[in-house]
Amino acid sequence: MGVITDYEGKLTIGHNVQIGYFAQNQASLLDENLTVFQTIDDVAKGEIRNKIRDLLGAFMFGGPEQSMKKVKVLSGGERTRLAMIKLLLEPVNLLILDEPTNHLDLKTKDILKQALLDFDGTLIVVSHDRDFLDGLVTKVYEFGNKTSEGTFKRYLRIPGKEEDGVTPRTGKVNVP
Repeated sequence: MGVITDYEGKLTIGHNVQIGYFAQNQASLLDENLTVFQTIDDVAKGEIRNKIRDLLGAFMFGGPEQSMKKVKVLSGGERTRLAMIKLLLEPVNLLILDEPTNHLDLKTKDILKQALLDFDGTLIVVSHDRDFLDGLVTKVYEFGNKTSEGTFKRYLRIPGKEEDGVTPRTGKVNVP
C-alpha cells in the first residue's frame, strides 16, 4: 500500500497475510481504455475465469452490451462496482476498504455486502454508512481507543444503559 509514510509505531504483517486495499478513489485508477470484461479478464486466474460472466452479472454488468462498455463511459457507481470486482478476484486474505459504498446505489450496496460476507478472510472497513456496517462487522473501533463487540447497532447504544431504554450515540467522535 505505502500510501501513508509519516506515522509512528510499528506495523508487523503476519505470516502469509496478503493485503488487498480499496481506496476511496479506487474507481478512478481503472484503465479507461479497457472494456469491463477486459478489466476483469486481466485479473481472473484459474477456475474463476470460467465464471467471469456470472460474476459480472452478479454486480449488474450482465449481457454483452454492459460487459463490452469501455471503462471511460461508466458512471461513478459502475466504476466503483468494477473496481470492487477486480479487488475481490485478487488472491488476498485481508481486505482494507476505505469508504467502499461511495457512489453505490442501495441494490449495489446489498450485493457488495453479501460478497464481503462470503469473503473468507479478514475485513477492515472504514465507513460512515451505518446500514452497510450493520450485519457486516462484529467489532467496531472508534477514535479514542474504544471498542465494541457485536453488531453495529449494538455499538450505537450507550454503554451502561438497559437494553429497553438505550439512547443512541450522537454520532460525534471525541478524539483525545
